[in-house]
Amino acid sequence: MDDTAHRQEEIALSVVIPSYFNTQCLELVLQSLAHQTMPADKFEVIVVYNGCEPPARLAELRASTPYLLRELTSPKGWSRARNTGILAATAERLLLLDNDSLCPPDLLERHWHLAEKDPRSVVMGGRGELGVQGWAALHAVMNGKGVLDTFPVEHDVRARSAPSEPWMYGFTNNYGLSRSDALAVGMFDVDYDARWGGEDLDISYKLYRHFDRDRSRFHYEPTLRVWHVPHYRNLRKSFGDHFASLALLRDKFRHYEVELIAGLPEVLAGSLADIAERVTDYRRVMAVCGDAGLCSVGPWRAAVDPLRERDPQRPDLVIGYDTDQLDRRRLVTFDYGRDADADNLHLLGVDVPFAEGTFRSAFSFDFWRLLRMPDLLAFVTTALIVADELYLGASEDMVARGPALGLDPLVDLRYFAELVEPVYQVTSQQVTGAGTLLRVVPAN
Repeated sequence: MDDTAHRQEEIALSVVIPSYFNTQCLELVLQSLAHQTMPADKFEVIVVYNGCEPPARLAELRASTPYLLRELTSPKGWSRARNTGILAATAERLLLLDNDSLCPPDLLERHWHLAEKDPRSVVMGGRGELGVQGWAALHAVMNGKGVLDTFPVEHDVRARSAPSEPWMYGFTNNYGLSRSDALAVGMFDVDYDARWGGEDLDISYKLYRHFDRDRSRFHYEPTLRVWHVPHYRNLRKSFGDHFASLALLRDKFRHYEVELIAGLPEVLAGSLADIAERVTDYRRVMAVCGDAGLCSVGPWRAAVDPLRERDPQRPDLVIGYDTDQLDRRRLVTFDYGRDADADNLHLLGVDVPFAEGTFRSAFSFDFWRLLRMPDLLAFVTTALIVADELYLGASEDMVARGPALGLDPLVDLRYFAELVEPVYQVTSQQVTGAGTLLRVVPAN
């Protein structure tokens, strides 16, 4: 048995690092891995060069690393590189890093101890920005000294809401998981190609669903922190890539959990915690409405059926409960009381995978009143892109029972009309036994 094969028998942790140039960062990362408290014969480091060749600059480092360093190549694309590393990994436990993730000495050992407690866990570590420490700190790292970590964990907005929507924090710059679970969900989706961002959220969401949304399988530990080594990035291109990747994520899964994170620029501004809290609250609101019989289409049928007869060529979109009472022809629904399928999506309507003018009319019965302000405005805008007109049912029942059930509905319909003017024109009619039906169309 050769030395490499013998060393691989002892390996408990496989560290996978995709790399595309930025050799100066990778060199520092590999050096930081040489000073781990975890014994060097217990882990391997697999660097996968995606669309580039192994740099000659690392020749001396290759010869001196105390751990097993394996260098592979793959076609360009972060997903392809990570998948190549996962497939080549010796150990069942994986740690995914980026080639700019500088590792403190105890990083691997702490990841491994957490994995020993729960081998099927997904462990998400934090990340600090080395650049904010200043030039002296960067110079110290380049001269073989560590990073003085004085930043409180509270600065990380993820800390307050990761337990409720953990997949949203699945950034694979510091991410531990089991190899079998990675394979079970199909690893990283290569459709994200060489764009920046999105592929890590994709696999995290797949794992979240693989675990039947069991949040206890995810552990976010902000003190388990790597340090991002600064390097040049074309931010205009990166942001463009990110929006394209998030659109792919949205179209692939078609669920409100993904819809909010994919559709709002707040993701790029760091407001993940706010989005996570909204997702958690909408899940609660949906359960309350379903149990209490609120947001039902039933009382509105006498008004809705004639409106749906006006255009036999195009479908309509209906958001509300009990949509099985409607004629299903030419109908797409967001009915959270029915199982999701191709014609019944569990979306909010703020960012939907439909082309402009897909629907003749869009309808929402009371649920629109439970959207938070930014989501309500996005919903109105989106609805009047994919549909010619928008009808909003506002029942007296929601006002009478909603607050006692912990709901916070929009009550002032006049305020809503003034809110969307002058971009949209709002008219209203009374529907006997139901409430007020607003019609919203673009203003002339």
